Amino acid sequence: MASDGGYNSVDLTWSPCSRQQLLTFFSEGKADCAKDFPALRGSLQDWKPGQYYGVDDQCRIAFGSTARACSFSNPDLPACRVLSCHINPEDVSSCKRLLVPLLDGTECAPNQWCLKGRCVSPDDFGSSVVVNGSWSSWSAYSTCSRTCGGGVTLRTRECNNPRPAFGGNDCEGPDIEAELCNQQPCGRTQLEFMAEQCSQTDLQPLYLLPNTASFYKWIPAVGFVKGDEQCRHMCQSDGENFIVSRGSYFVDGTRCESHGSPPYGATAACLRGRCQLFGCDGVLHSGKVWDVCGVCGGDGSSCVLTSDSYSGGRAKEYTTFLTLPVNATQVHVINRAPIFTHLAVMVGDQYIVSGRGTMALNVTHPSPLDEDHVQYHLHLTPDLLPEMEEVVIPGPLKQEITRSLQCNVWRRGSQESAVLCSRGRWGGGGGVGGSQLQRLSQTNSGGFV
Repeated sequence: MASDGGYNSVDLTWSPCSRQQLLTFFSEGKADCAKDFPALRGSLQDWKPGQYYGVDDQCRIAFGSTARACSFSNPDLPACRVLSCHINPEDVSSCKRLLVPLLDGTECAPNQWCLKGRCVSPDDFGSSVVVNGSWSSWSAYSTCSRTCGGGVTLRTRECNNPRPAFGGNDCEGPDIEAELCNQQPCGRTQLEFMAEQCSQTDLQPLYLLPNTASFYKWIPAVGFVKGDEQCRHMCQSDGENFIVSRGSYFVDGTRCESHGSPPYGATAACLRGRCQLFGCDGVLHSGKVWDVCGVCGGDGSSCVLTSDSYSGGRAKEYTTFLTLPVNATQVHVINRAPIFTHLAVMVGDQYIVSGRGTMALNVTHPSPLDEDHVQYHLHLTPDLLPEMEEVVIPGPLKQEITRSLQCNVWRRGSQESAVLCSRGRWGGGGGVGGSQLQRLSQTNSGGFV
């Protein structure tokens, strides 16, 4: 009997030699250990081993903990007679095969299962009992995927206790539970964390042509891809015009851009190659959101709405008209006279929008991936003339990131008209939230109220 099986017609039978060895083992008193029956928790049903141990499990037993079932098949090899597995989780282009039959009860095709090396239907299987799937126990929570900046810890369970068979129902409910962890700020932005993962592949060749290795500097593809695709380690070649996946997926907890605007306070983060939403409580798919004051699950009573307009400033000078406090949320500032004026935004002692006497283009600082960001939009007329400037700050503003934020007005001419209106919320320890932008109307003096 071969130690690792053999691909022939007698794989599942005992040779005379093997039969004699087994009988000798039992008859010479060497098998006393086999009489020590382990205690059973509950009762075992008359189910086949493959209903408890699927192909992934059999691959892990044969080749190690990172192995999993091969994602493609060879039509020349019967599915139930060869165990085919991916050995390297980073390489799904090849499989290693072991010439042993799969366990009886292993699913081999839709509504078919392995039995003695053959892929058979329920009728051939000789079972009329419907087997409904049941969950395994939850695993322990994993180590947090990041040391700061918001990683993910998760636990999983499998529908293998037993697996559904013979038309039985699949397990109901999620197979994974996850939470954000280590959410204290890092010394780098979320965009920089993604950039580090892209740059780590700079020395890995890309074969655009057969047998021709090319090397590029890789940067995040933010703004070009969103959702699950973004989480699949998609990077852009710096200075080139193409995007490619540089690995299986980004580290769990890497921020991503979901399709559509996420609920206020939700965090979009990569989890196993998918862009998932975590509630404001840090729990996957909890659906919990901030109230208008930036309080998770709050009732909006911990802050006040502040709304005002500004009229003033001197020609060709920046004038500070608004400094936002820590915890301000959902702040909107608009300028409806951008032909004569423009906005600038300062965080700390650095301008992030304009600041050099010229109007800025659309800016999101530090990036769309960062929760504490500032958005600047320049709206144009059909003739491509400046029509309106808008600054949007979802907040809450964090002290360690933004000590002060100033919006300034640069006046191109000598006019003394008002420029803009601002709206937001802030209050004792809570934070801020806003409502709809108030409607502005132009006065005869050229200002806005």
